[in-house]
Amino acid sequence: MQATINGMRMTYAVEGPDTATPIVLHHSLATNLTLWDELTAALIPRYRVVRFDARGHGTSEPTKAPYDFETLSADVVGLMDHLKIGRAHFLGLSMGGMVGQYLGLLHPQRFLSLTLSSTSSRVPPEGQALWAQRVKNTRERGIETQVEVAMPRWVTAANQKAKPAVVERLAGMIRATPAEGFCGWGEAIRTLNVTDRLPAITLPTTVIVGAEDPGTPPAAAEAIHRQIKGSHLIVVPGVSHMLCAEAPAVFNGHVLAFLDQQAGH
Repeated sequence: MQATINGMRMTYAVEGPDTATPIVLHHSLATNLTLWDELTAALIPRYRVVRFDARGHGTSEPTKAPYDFETLSADVVGLMDHLKIGRAHFLGLSMGGMVGQYLGLLHPQRFLSLTLSSTSSRVPPEGQALWAQRVKNTRERGIETQVEVAMPRWVTAANQKAKPAVVERLAGMIRATPAEGFCGWGEAIRTLNVTDRLPAITLPTTVIVGAEDPGTPPAAAEAIHRQIKGSHLIVVPGVSHMLCAEAPAVFNGHVLAFLDQQAGH
């Protein structure tokens, strides 16, 4: 389905019972809503699942770069408004988790809980230089430059060998990402720095990270966990950044356990 949300043409999908509690899923950089196929299947018996192609990703409109997290979080709220959803659970991975932090700060009244996976609250100066280089390479030589860069950070060496279909699926998502969208998000990520603001988040929050994630390592997840009072931290062994694709059953189990806890099951 498509709609104009926050001045942009957005592709989205809604599945699960109309009367069930909604959950909004936000994918990572250079992927799309299909990243959540396995999680959606696990959730729809009990939840109304809303997923979408983020601005400049999948088949959502690649508006002109750069983007900022105020706009990107407003995209989520705009979709909820369009669907007449008052409050929802939120789950975001990587850049989706960055959006989740902004939602917790700017739009807390619209959410029931936050699940922040494989994410960070701050990009240090050396990381900012890396992001500037990634944006430059993508502008000059295309999105293909990011496939080789991403895979060693996204999937453990062991899983790259053991699960070639996962690698191929993720590489396909990168190749399908509009360069303008990648660059727009890259500019937003490059300047991320909200660690000191996170104590203002009072929503029930769980933070999930792969033990072997080099891009948003456990230390980054721990920093978020320390700042958000009462949050839970889950470190999943043997997986990296894309733990939802590397070990979907484990990831989905943690997500469902947290959501059911919120519902008092």
